[in-house]
Amino acid sequence: MTVEEVLTSIENQTEYRFLYNKDIVDVSRIVSISVKNELMTLVLDKLFKGEGVSYTIEKRQIVLNKVSSQQQDNKQPVKVTGKVVDESGETLPGVTVMIEGMTQGTITGIDGNYQLQVPEGSTLKFTSIGYTTYTQKITRPMTLNVTMKEDSKQLDEVVVVGYGTQKKINLTGAVSTINVEKELDSRPLTNLSMALSGMSAGVQTLQLSGKPNSDMATIRIRGVGTLNNSNPLVLVDGMELSFNDINPNDVASISILKDAASCAIYGNRGANGVIMITTKEGKKGKTSVNYSGKFSLNQPSNLIQLVSNSADYFELMNESARNIGQSDIFSQNTINEWREAEKNPNGLAESGYPNYVAYPNTDWYKELFQNKIMSEHTISVVGASDNVNYNFSGSFLDNPGLIQDTGLRKYYIRSNITVKVKDWLQIGNRSHGYHTDQDRNEVDAFTGGIHGQKLPPDIYPEYDGKLGLPEAVEEDPTSSNPLHLLASSGGSFKYEQLNTSMFADATILKDFVYHVEFDYMRYRHDADWLSKQIGRYSFRRGKLVEQPTTLENMSKAVYSEESKRWRFVQTLDWTRSFGKHDLGALVGYEAIRNWGFNTDMAKQGAADASLTDLSTYTELSNITGTTWENTSRSFFGRLTYAYKSRYLFEVNARYDGSSRFAPESRWGFFPSFSGGWRVSEESFMQGSPFDNLKIRLSWGKLGNNSIGDYEWQATYSGSNYIFGDKLTSGLAQTVIANQKLRWESVTQTNIGLDFAILNNRLVGEFDIYNKVTDGILYRPGVYATMGNKTPARQNYAEVTNKGVEFTLNWNDRVNEWSYSFSGNFSYNKNLVSKFKGALKKGWEYDENGSYIYKSNLGDVSDGGDNRIIEGHIINEYYLKEPYKGDATYFFNNGLVNPTGGPKDGMIRTEQDMQWLKAMQDQGYVFYPNQKIGKANLWYGDYIYADINGDGLYGNDYDKKFQKVSSVPKYYYGLQGAVTWKGFDVSMNWQGAAGFSIYWYSVGQNSTSTILGYGLSKELQKDHYFYDPENPNDPRTNLYSKNSRLTLNQTNQATEASTLHLEKGNFLKLRNLTIGYTLPQAWTQKFYANKVRIYFSGENLLTITKFSGMDPEMQTGMGYVTMRQLALGININF
Repeated sequence: MTVEEVLTSIENQTEYRFLYNKDIVDVSRIVSISVKNELMTLVLDKLFKGEGVSYTIEKRQIVLNKVSSQQQDNKQPVKVTGKVVDESGETLPGVTVMIEGMTQGTITGIDGNYQLQVPEGSTLKFTSIGYTTYTQKITRPMTLNVTMKEDSKQLDEVVVVGYGTQKKINLTGAVSTINVEKELDSRPLTNLSMALSGMSAGVQTLQLSGKPNSDMATIRIRGVGTLNNSNPLVLVDGMELSFNDINPNDVASISILKDAASCAIYGNRGANGVIMITTKEGKKGKTSVNYSGKFSLNQPSNLIQLVSNSADYFELMNESARNIGQSDIFSQNTINEWREAEKNPNGLAESGYPNYVAYPNTDWYKELFQNKIMSEHTISVVGASDNVNYNFSGSFLDNPGLIQDTGLRKYYIRSNITVKVKDWLQIGNRSHGYHTDQDRNEVDAFTGGIHGQKLPPDIYPEYDGKLGLPEAVEEDPTSSNPLHLLASSGGSFKYEQLNTSMFADATILKDFVYHVEFDYMRYRHDADWLSKQIGRYSFRRGKLVEQPTTLENMSKAVYSEESKRWRFVQTLDWTRSFGKHDLGALVGYEAIRNWGFNTDMAKQGAADASLTDLSTYTELSNITGTTWENTSRSFFGRLTYAYKSRYLFEVNARYDGSSRFAPESRWGFFPSFSGGWRVSEESFMQGSPFDNLKIRLSWGKLGNNSIGDYEWQATYSGSNYIFGDKLTSGLAQTVIANQKLRWESVTQTNIGLDFAILNNRLVGEFDIYNKVTDGILYRPGVYATMGNKTPARQNYAEVTNKGVEFTLNWNDRVNEWSYSFSGNFSYNKNLVSKFKGALKKGWEYDENGSYIYKSNLGDVSDGGDNRIIEGHIINEYYLKEPYKGDATYFFNNGLVNPTGGPKDGMIRTEQDMQWLKAMQDQGYVFYPNQKIGKANLWYGDYIYADINGDGLYGNDYDKKFQKVSSVPKYYYGLQGAVTWKGFDVSMNWQGAAGFSIYWYSVGQNSTSTILGYGLSKELQKDHYFYDPENPNDPRTNLYSKNSRLTLNQTNQATEASTLHLEKGNFLKLRNLTIGYTLPQAWTQKFYANKVRIYFSGENLLTITKFSGMDPEMQTGMGYVTMRQLALGININF
């Protein structure tokens, strides 16, 4: 037998394992050896006698090496020792360490260590499958620790796809992969969805809120393709979940399926794309214990600036009153009191309180949004043996939020375990869950309601346990103190979710693999709310002015919700190669059931303020409850074929049935076809610069059933009616049935190109696609004569999406420097290709012979300032535009020139006003105020264009589609990373363009003022002012783009117009991380294999012209997003 067969026989009979390289040790030599119950050293001496082979026994591992001629000739070599690890710091056993040009060498042991005698001046070469070769010249005895870098070409990257995996090189669909495992170790993410920002072409993420537990980004894959739900399907190890349900620290990789070819196997759930999240598993070798800890300083990313000086605020409010011919609101005496108190803020007022409290100047946004410390801790135990693979982890996140009593404490647990029972059978379980405790108050009424607007500065937030109210006697007494709003009610939210999946894989007849899986999910949400007895105090007057809520008006509410889901899936997978032909087939069955209930109850009238149980409240004020259920069944399959690994074909199909449709419309069939041509494998490409060149083509059809559970049926709900002279509660049919409701379908064509050059250092992907969604499930508007009936949902519309995507990656290594750069860009434009018919508008003669302007806009579109209409972008802005003239005013004959008015539409000068009066005298009308005068249309007001030419400037016929919406057309990302020795630096930029945001809010950026509301500091600095009765007033400002201040929303600027439409384009430094991995010589002293410390900054910089809080939020107000500065440590034992 051969030496190799002898070594294998020894391994089978003992616990020893051999490590050797066939290029170093000749194991093909035929030997004859017979031993029994002998020492291992004697056996090896006999086996390699005279062959110049040495061996080293370390525990149960035997490393075989070739004895060099230098050793045999008693020459003095140089001793080199060290350790070999991968880029994550994990030890690499079995790495071949050779002296270049010689046969002498060794192999690293199970702990990655090696030792070798090397001739001085020679070169050591380190090689291992899946890693790039590393070389180092040896000039002296030394300790040489080596970090091996993965070789993407050799690794033949495997990508997670629907119900399986495929080599990326063989993919025919549009699939993006994001390896987030390393990145997530360092970023202070509160939600996994933010890890996708800027990382993949065609994937758009926008974070609309920074509120804890509501900070999940809105994700769109290849734009908005429907008037229905556009959210992608999110699968975590095959289970349908949301980003809120997954611990970012558990994630290993993310695959994004973008085209119909890759999504068709998910049929009814894949219409908006699929995001497949794979969690971490154990790696074969010793068990490792990992700890990750982060502490983050969370700050508001940007805040609206309001006038915080009360005296200035009073004067500006007086100005807005005088501008419309009214008297001052605030007396000069009040203004003087605040000015005097400001000079001595720490002096005492007559009430005994400090002046800065009794005469407050409050900056409300700075007062409310505070810097907070967030912490996160994760511990995991990971490992694998020949038969068991396991990963156990637990995490704790303490996110206090930026506003008081809005924080949460979240606990995650996870267990992934796979056991190889037999050579042909493995079973496993994946279980994970979380529990969340969150504080509750009325913060939403501040961040999204009127309380976020009624913010005058003359209220002191809180002092000595007392909550303030407006101190100026002229102020609106109902103006908000947000701290009072937050303190006057409270409660809690609790969320729990448990997910478990049991599965088995059996290999049958060698080529068949049968997979069966059962998933179960239970979600529970409980909430309680109660009002509190909190009054409001006047520090200027020294007394309680607003009394606490009375016991009779106190209330208590509780809410409970529970939902459950199970999923059963089984697949049979077959693969076989016949010479140059590779075939694969998969068939499967899936069944899903979702069901749940909720109850909501409220009572009023507290027996005692200290008693909070529901039973202590006297009067039932509300009780409601709902149940729901839906089921689906699916049959699916996939067929793949490859010839010479050069010509690739794939067919996917799914047959779905959903209880959300009537029995006769319940089933839908969704196929896809795709092919690929690896041009680089052709003989005529030999010698070309391409390491890989592949052309992809796909077509497929998908479905969407994202509607209510019972919408094909007529349903009832509670309804009040008059019986006699009393209002009586009852039931009524409120939703109209539509038994012909059918699947919404998506048809998509994709052409793609993949390439790699320069030894795979430069890799790129390009895709162009056309996506058509028809039979869109939409509920059109109905006429008011239908009463309280909700119209039936119908298959009503069609939307077309077209776009391109481009990705470019560069990876390289120069000596000890490793660096990478990547960029991605995508363009997407949607169009409502079918709706209620085409828009028709224009002048025509009516039946009486009158020449009139007519428009069918109301009949063929839905919406208001954002409309859905055929031939336009979804929710395209529909707004008035400011008048634009040439400032010639009058013709030479003295007649007024309708096109000769002010250039930007604002009445600024005496000439502008003369022109306006002359136009009015000629019968032209200017909406909305129409009349000329201080309280109507005056200096500093905008006028609007007469789009339809009817002489009525700025009426409803003068609105115009703006060819833009709030959804970005362009989306891009840039990433870079550099490592040197133990140092690493990485950054991620995210950008979006081609969208606009409409923002005009009283109390924040409006020139129309209301007593008791806030006022923009930017407007304080720059707004139009001109008093024709006092042209020399020092406040005169004729050139501001902002109109005059007017009280009670009486000016022209309140009209929905392009004056308030801002470009939302932005570029963000989403993340910057700087880390250092300590030398193992240090860390091993406290038994750690790897220790890395780092600084990570999140949302550090935003470059934009949008004047609101954050263009991602797409509004000027709300719960602002966070800037995070984190310090962290990763320890591996």
